[in-house]
Amino acid sequence: MKKRSMQLILLLFAICVTSSVFAQELTKRGRYYVAEITKTFKVQEGGQLIISDVRGDVRITTWDKKEVFVKELKRMDVYTEKEARTVLEKSKSNYRQRGNTIEIGGEYYSRDWIKSEFDVTVPKVFMVDIKIRGGDISVSRLNGDVKLKTSGGDIVLEEIDGEVDAHTSGGDIEVINSTKSVRIKTSGGDIELENIGGPLVAKTSGGDIVLRNSKNRIDLHTSGGSIEIKDVGGEVKAHTSGGDIEVVNTQGDVEVHTSGGDIDLRNIGGRLDASTSGGDVKGDMINGSVKTSTSGGDIDLKDVKGGVEGKTAGGDISVEITLEDFKKNHRVDLRTAGGELVIYIPEKLPATIRAEIEISDRWDDYNIYSDFPLTSTEDTGEERRSRRRHRRRRSIRSEGDINGGGDLIELYAVNGDIHIKKLRK
Repeated sequence: MKKRSMQLILLLFAICVTSSVFAQELTKRGRYYVAEITKTFKVQEGGQLIISDVRGDVRITTWDKKEVFVKELKRMDVYTEKEARTVLEKSKSNYRQRGNTIEIGGEYYSRDWIKSEFDVTVPKVFMVDIKIRGGDISVSRLNGDVKLKTSGGDIVLEEIDGEVDAHTSGGDIEVINSTKSVRIKTSGGDIELENIGGPLVAKTSGGDIVLRNSKNRIDLHTSGGSIEIKDVGGEVKAHTSGGDIEVVNTQGDVEVHTSGGDIDLRNIGGRLDASTSGGDVKGDMINGSVKTSTSGGDIDLKDVKGGVEGKTAGGDISVEITLEDFKKNHRVDLRTAGGELVIYIPEKLPATIRAEIEISDRWDDYNIYSDFPLTSTEDTGEERRSRRRHRRRRSIRSEGDINGGGDLIELYAVNGDIHIKKLRK
């Protein structure tokens, strides 16, 4: 009798526990049956939450308790209440605890006619691994690694002290205050980043990228948007196939490329490599050498403390060299095929200057103007005129050593003046 009574008590206890978790009130909202499921798991810090193959949104927050609390709002597109209760009963097997790991998801979460919204609270020191089939994911104030994937929603991460690996196929990504490495990718949205402590790799196939304050190296790619970068402590690499690039305040080298926009650079702490196929390049305060090119715009560089290699097929070039340590490499090679070329160099810079203008314009005259004494010559192009009588083609050259000679400054323009000016400060 005592044994049978004890079995009855245990059975009643199990029923109570189950009902407190799974037998919540079931309601009809329009065409859907809706129920709320809650469950609590005892865990230790350093565990892991895994949510996989579910449809719906997931929100992760933290607290000081050694518990994982799950609140799930389940929406079922079924015909009868009996079917809905069967789904709820089957959901029991989709909540699992294996030691310090909590797993949610399975057969009755991946189906098209079930959608869930999860609100989960975990210990502050925890890891999360979430893979969902079409909703948003947010994680905040977590001390642990984060691995996320969604097929059609946004990702928001805030105050993450762990490595981040996040991917969405159709939404935006936002990461604010992350201390370790970040790898993120979206196939159709914008990326916004702020206060990133570790190495960063971010890619989007159809949106803009904005980064503010990163302490380490960064690598950003977008196939269809602009890139804005401010305050970076490491090396910068950025590439876009269809937008503008702006970089402000970096301590390391910068490499940026765009196939269809302007490039604006200010206060660059190292070397610069910048190219665009369809816009202007502007730079100010560059503490290293510069390599830049554009196929259809102007190049305007101010306060460059190093050598410069610049080419444009359809614009003007203006470069200001402010190098003070003349022992550093200060070689200059500037070429424009359709504009004016102006260079400012320190008055006492030791260099060898070679400047040339090729003139194919039938009516206009061009010249080389220099604040330094140079020797000038002119090639009238008699032979070329005899073959092409409808065009006048000639060239003007000026060359010479200044301050005893040194690194080569080579300047070339087609149908445009060249101005060589002393920098006086």
